[in-house]
Amino acid sequence: MNLAQNSLSPQHVYDVLIVGAGPVGLATAIGLYKRGIDNILVIDQTHSFRKVGQAVDLLPNGLKALKYIDKLAYQNIIEKTGHSLHLQSSNTSDAINHQLKEKKTPQVKAWNYKNLQGKIIHSIPLDFATWFNRYGGGRVSIHWFDLQTTLRNLLPPEIIQTNHRCIEVTDNAESVQITSISDSVVATNPFGHWEMQATKDFSSQQNPCTQKLRAKLLVAADGINSTIRQVLYRNSELSQWAKPKYSGFAAIGCLEIDDVPDEIIQELEDQYFQGDRVVTLRHDTIESNSQDLGPLRLILIRRQGKTLGYLLHCQVNLETILNQSPKASIQLAARVLENADFPSIFINLVNLTPTEKLIHRPYYIHPANIPSDARPIWSSGRVVLVGDAAHGMPPFAAQGANQGFEDAALISTLVTKIMNNNALDDINMIIHEFCKYEQIRRSFMIKIQEATMTSHNWSQEEWDDFGDMVYLRDLEQSMNHLVSV
Repeated sequence: MNLAQNSLSPQHVYDVLIVGAGPVGLATAIGLYKRGIDNILVIDQTHSFRKVGQAVDLLPNGLKALKYIDKLAYQNIIEKTGHSLHLQSSNTSDAINHQLKEKKTPQVKAWNYKNLQGKIIHSIPLDFATWFNRYGGGRVSIHWFDLQTTLRNLLPPEIIQTNHRCIEVTDNAESVQITSISDSVVATNPFGHWEMQATKDFSSQQNPCTQKLRAKLLVAADGINSTIRQVLYRNSELSQWAKPKYSGFAAIGCLEIDDVPDEIIQELEDQYFQGDRVVTLRHDTIESNSQDLGPLRLILIRRQGKTLGYLLHCQVNLETILNQSPKASIQLAARVLENADFPSIFINLVNLTPTEKLIHRPYYIHPANIPSDARPIWSSGRVVLVGDAAHGMPPFAAQGANQGFEDAALISTLVTKIMNNNALDDINMIIHEFCKYEQIRRSFMIKIQEATMTSHNWSQEEWDDFGDMVYLRDLEQSMNHLVSV
């Protein structure tokens, strides 16, 4: 039955229902749709797709996963970010390599990590070619909304439905049912990496509408504060993990400070920026008065004219960051830098922060290493968690979306295998495949989360080792192997 024909009929049973129309949920839907599974539905609580979020770095592992999911999705993302690579060649890798060698690129730009004397201690290339030549996959930066829109446009519009906020999940032997509310307020997400404004409260215009949706399989891609996860963990030994945990790190910063005095701009340019647009500063040793505060990083942003920005990542008490006024948070940032022996110029810059532009947010994590007594923690019956719902974490290693795409590639492969075996009514096979997904992905995500939380003081060699571990894997070969076993 075509989705447009059933018009969200409560009697209709979808093969797959995906909760969450972010990039990971959409990538999962694309992976299924491109493999001939069209009795699917993607729902999201938003009332409309709006320009929210920040830039997302897609790195070799994420791009490889996206290419496996759908080559057109990969090509559209590459071209959207200004890399006009012609991927129609029978040998795509050779075609890309040829174009990268032929393309004349001047100086390769990099995001440099420097010590407080301005010496580079770690460098991350920002161009596509350097990453591709080393890892067989490039690097692009794209706005979250542009990424979402590009993926959304690869699916029939009727497959994606907004204004559905999931509030309950019921799983049984034959199917899984969710209860959703429409025409109700969408709350802000205190656990996200950026501010998400609540949408308009429609309840004053009409009563919220409750709707039941049924499916054979449910994929929860509803973010770090996943409603599906909270329902699955409720009244179980996992209940303490239903909500995300504070990671211990917070961000304090301002992305635009106007009219910065010339002497501050000049000293920062001469000593630290040195022509770069963005630099990250940290001690290259752990010997400082800040040991009791833990590791910290200060990101400096050079904008046009007399405008600068900064973002401080530091370890602080959760109650401190939640209950501080903007003025007190600025004072906290200045105090942290002073205690960490940062030169006074940085304290002077922080003290110029306009309170109305201040960013002060805790970072949360949903740990992958939850003790579980051998029971699955990423699935229950016909329900499976992907992306941040399964393993949300701070953005320090830029792996959130990339690992989410790896989840989408694997889960779409395993669901396709279930479908090809006509096993939607075989709960034992469903549980087996979902457990296989967790077995493969969770052990790797434990490593990724550990790296994310300890990378603040890594050397260049340690970053290179991390890159080899994460980016050199042949994801397509791994996925094809899973289909055959």
